[in-house]
Amino acid sequence: MTQVLVVCAAGASSTFLVRRLSDLAAEAGLSWSFAPSSVDSIRDDSTAIIAVSSHIATPEVLDNLRFKGMSHIVLPDSVRGGFGAEKALAELVSFVGENSGNTGSQVEPHGLEGID
Repeated sequence: MTQVLVVCAAGASSTFLVRRLSDLAAEAGLSWSFAPSSVDSIRDDSTAIIAVSSHIATPEVLDNLRFKGMSHIVLPDSVRGGFGAEKALAELVSFVGENSGNTGSQVEPHGLEGID
C-alpha cells in the first residue's frame, strides 16, 4: 500500500486535503493511505511519500528531505486545503509511476496532459 504524508505548516489545511485525496483515491481504485502532518512531525524513518504544500516548500525543507533520503513531491500552488485535490492526486500518481516511489526521489510541480 502506498502511504502519503500530506505536509503543511501546522497540519490543519492538510487534514482537508487528506479527506478529499482519500475519497478520490478510493473512487479511482487506489489502495493508498493518506495522513496529514506538519513539517516538524515527519519521522526520520518514514517510508511514506511526503507531499509538501508549496507554501512551505522552502529550500531548507526540501534539502532536509533530500538529506534524509525521503521520497517527496511539491504540490502545485493551486492545491490549498481540499481545493485542487484532483490535481494533487494526478501529480502523486505520476510521481509514483515515474519513480516507483523510490526513496530520495523528488519532483517539482509540473503540468499533466488533460489536467488544468
